[in-house]
Amino acid sequence: MKDDRFNPYKYIPFIILMFLLAKFIFSDGTLPWLFNSLKSFFIACIIIYLLNPLVNRIQNKFKLKRSASILLCYAIIFALLALAIVLIVPSVRNSVNALISTLKSESITEIANDSINKLKLDTLLSKDAEMDLLNKLEDIISNLVSYALQFSGVLFNSVTKTISSIAMLFIALFMSFYALQDSDTLGRKTESYITTFFSKSSSKRMLKVMNLTDRAVKDFLIGKIITCIILGFITSISILIVNLVSPLNIPYAPLIGLIIGITNLIPYIGPFIGAIPCIIFALFAGVAEALGVFIIILVAQQIDNIFVSPKILGNYVGLKPFWIVACVTIGGGLFGAMGMVLSVPFAAVIQTLITDAYDKARANNK
Repeated sequence: MKDDRFNPYKYIPFIILMFLLAKFIFSDGTLPWLFNSLKSFFIACIIIYLLNPLVNRIQNKFKLKRSASILLCYAIIFALLALAIVLIVPSVRNSVNALISTLKSESITEIANDSINKLKLDTLLSKDAEMDLLNKLEDIISNLVSYALQFSGVLFNSVTKTISSIAMLFIALFMSFYALQDSDTLGRKTESYITTFFSKSSSKRMLKVMNLTDRAVKDFLIGKIITCIILGFITSISILIVNLVSPLNIPYAPLIGLIIGITNLIPYIGPFIGAIPCIIFALFAGVAEALGVFIIILVAQQIDNIFVSPKILGNYVGLKPFWIVACVTIGGGLFGAMGMVLSVPFAAVIQTLITDAYDKARANNK
């Protein structure tokens, strides 16, 4: 079995943290072009970091060449994504279509009432009323044209962004493929450069920080993804059960479960953030349904906090709830959604380093 001490991609979270700090330092807009040009690089780094352990496992287990292991890893990931699309997307799509239909029906009703009020059909017999009618029709047509132009612009921007995102994804996949091929050589060179250009004590501290960051981020992300899937299923299934055993008819169960599962990536407060749009969606069916959604999300979140997350994530984070919420708030304010997700494992690393330094200082003072 290969020695994974020379795995360079365990340092990717530390590198990304440095880029995020740089983005914060240069937040006045002096270097926005740099970060825009590095989007494909960031995506490639994320792909490399997440897939490198799986590629190593496939290569060691099946004794394949490195390139074949990478291709097989890609095939497995795409197969799992296709399976998820086949199983999950139709239900979510039906929920979204139902929601859009409801919103459209409400908008059309409001527009129709507004148009009837503007036309004032009972005054059409006079010439002044006829001129007023023509002016109002002209205003209505102008508004419709304006809405059509706005919709066309939004649609064009959406298509452009989609094509750009697909292109960046393919570029990132090519970059990650070649980087994964050179992982062994690059790993030895990375550690060799660190130990060569820095003193023994400094290089030891740098490698320790990188290793701690890698372990914290990897454990946190993998564990959180599993808990998000579980929480999403608990929420959706709970809604379906409540609909069966009670007079409530809570709509959009798959969509609500998906939203709660995704927002659960943010520790503690994530599901409550996701609960806001879910409760609004349920209000289309009634106040009782909205209250039912709130209670279901609250209970599901407590099940996750008490049973699911401790079992899967364990106690590796070692942070009190107050500090977790503080880290999420500060990380979100500084770096957005990524900061909210990654702030907890990085805070755990900082706490570990401070604790080690404290223990060492106490030992030296004795």
